Amino acid sequence: MSILPVRRRMLSAAALSAAAACLARFSWAQGAAYPSRPVKVIVPFGAGGTADLVARIVCEQLTGRLVAPFVVENRPGAGGTIGSDLLAKSAADGYTLGWGSVSTHATSVSLYPKLPYDPHKDFTPIARVAAIPNVMVVSGQLPVQTLQEFIELARKSPSKLNFGSIGNATSQHLGGELFKMRTGVDMVHVPYRNNGALTGDLINGTLHVVFDNLPNVLGQVQAGKLRALGITTEQRWPLLPDVPTLSELGVKDFDISSWLGMFGPAGLPSDAVARLNTTINQIVESPEVREKLIKAGAQPQSGPPQALADHVKAEIDRWSKVVKTSNAKID
Repeated sequence: MSILPVRRRMLSAAALSAAAACLARFSWAQGAAYPSRPVKVIVPFGAGGTADLVARIVCEQLTGRLVAPFVVENRPGAGGTIGSDLLAKSAADGYTLGWGSVSTHATSVSLYPKLPYDPHKDFTPIARVAAIPNVMVVSGQLPVQTLQEFIELARKSPSKLNFGSIGNATSQHLGGELFKMRTGVDMVHVPYRNNGALTGDLINGTLHVVFDNLPNVLGQVQAGKLRALGITTEQRWPLLPDVPTLSELGVKDFDISSWLGMFGPAGLPSDAVARLNTTINQIVESPEVREKLIKAGAQPQSGPPQALADHVKAEIDRWSKVVKTSNAKID
């Protein structure tokens, strides 16, 4: 027998073997589409708050839809910057993601002279998720029923009215400072250590007004202990349909909220970003999740990654002016 046919058969067998190996690798790669193992999701705030609750609602849905565990890990501290710094320094492989907010990605830029990360360069924006509205509420002891009456009273009594927050440079503090800038009224800031003491003084009349996250005061408003004068976002809130927005009442450029979005470290693979963005949009737009988020005090949001990136830029620009004008400082 000629050696040539044998060699041809050997080469053919080798080619078939190589092709089979390539096909196997291709099939494995296809079967190992992202995510193929558990994903850690850093929430830079404590457990039990609205941000944590929203994260757990979304991560539960991601786990079911992408068939891989999305596990929340709370890493609170320093206004959320500790957890955000941890995310920025994580591997950009899609298996460490995190929550970002107005405090971690916007106000922090102006408030922390040595912020350990850059909100633009050190993260990959994935998706907007929700916005937690603030609401302007006054003490029931204050003789005003409307926003206009409040403004008139404040103008008649400069520096006589006070507004509260749970600390310098918090969203409540900066919201009050922005209100002063937009309306020209003069109020005195009174920082508290916790929401319980703040709300108690607001109810008894020691404190006059607060621009607080809606979930913190919703129960007292619904019970008639506090009076809501306006919602600080562009849309009315479904659970308080009769309360107008401040924009409706003539206070322009006052769309403020404790917004939430999902980010990854810089350089996250584009296919992972695309899959996460599509899935998160589907989640927050589903009737079941929308209802859960609204009950938790959060307004569902969606959109492409660029919408989150643009929002971060606009928020940094807006709050830097407020911080500079008010000379707000971190405690």
